[in-house]
Amino acid sequence: MNIEIANRLVTLRKENGFSQEELAARLGISRQAVSKWERAESSPDTDNLIALAKLYRVSLDALLESSAENIANEQFAKAQEASAQASEFEDLSIRSRAWYRFPYPLLVTFLYSILGIWRDWWHPGWILFLTIPLYYGIAQFWDWWHNR
Repeated sequence: MNIEIANRLVTLRKENGFSQEELAARLGISRQAVSKWERAESSPDTDNLIALAKLYRVSLDALLESSAENIANEQFAKAQEASAQASEFEDLSIRSRAWYRFPYPLLVTFLYSILGIWRDWWHPGWILFLTIPLYYGIAQFWDWWHNR
């Protein structure tokens, strides 16, 4: 539990003129539970939070105000971090798509034709076509490696 909320619980209890024993009796819990809340060792469950808010005549938001602010700030920070990671992932994705946009099969066909005409390597030249799946396999590995 947040120490600020614990301090708020102490303040509200004292402002309303309750001792820990009186508050515990009104909520139907032990005094030790109230003490733990006020020392930030544990948190009240939802039912007790609602009962506290009604007893002190405040909203749950007011009761947990600092926690809500912290949670909102944490969520905002997480959203910014996720956005930064998404843009980084998008940059990697754009770079890796270049592997797929490059017309490697056309290059292989061109090389096969050149080797066949220039050196008469038609028969061994077909091995070049085996590099096409290898090329795309490397591209997938590259994507996996940089996006993990």
